[in-house]
Amino acid sequence: MFVEEAIWVGGLLDTLRPENNSLVANIGSSTARFRKEVQPHLNKYIFEPLEKRAFKICHIDAKHAEGVDIVADITQPLFAENYADSFQIVLCTNMLEHVENIQAVVENLYACCADDGYILITVPYKYKKHADPIDNMFRPKPAEIKALFPPGHVIEICGEVIVIHDKSYYTKKKSRFPLWGYREIINYYIGRKHKVSGILLKVKK
Repeated sequence: MFVEEAIWVGGLLDTLRPENNSLVANIGSSTARFRKEVQPHLNKYIFEPLEKRAFKICHIDAKHAEGVDIVADITQPLFAENYADSFQIVLCTNMLEHVENIQAVVENLYACCADDGYILITVPYKYKKHADPIDNMFRPKPAEIKALFPPGHVIEICGEVIVIHDKSYYTKKKSRFPLWGYREIINYYIGRKHKVSGILLKVKK
């Protein structure tokens, strides 16, 4: 996740005041080391502020690892059965582009979110292919993400295309050809910046 994306996510979460419970699902969480050392901005802008507000965060991933609270596969039907209506806030960031069946994941996100709860999703909008282990090249606008959910059962609170201005993400790469290694930097200055689609939805069941 980009730093500016994490700030955007954290800012939206700060506006939420769930009434029923304070349980948050972080879907595709990866490890504690990833959140605190590899990408420390995740902890700084998203998880630490939630914890200070007494939210209980369940880090959910398909693999056993340090910092994973629940080992479960969001792509499988059993997920919805085990965690139906369990979470007041569901976070799914930078994951939909890495699954084979997007609709199956969306159905599970909806199923595990409580009525009047919130689902927050981010997906690359303008970004290169990056396999982890696959990239299905899903590059939606916010409205296209909302359209994946049952009509009339989600309300859009905020949808935005986040432009990434941080120059550290546009790096020089080795190349045998003149200037080719500078292509990301050149694209940055001619306006072809990385972009992320983000959307916050309120669930109505």
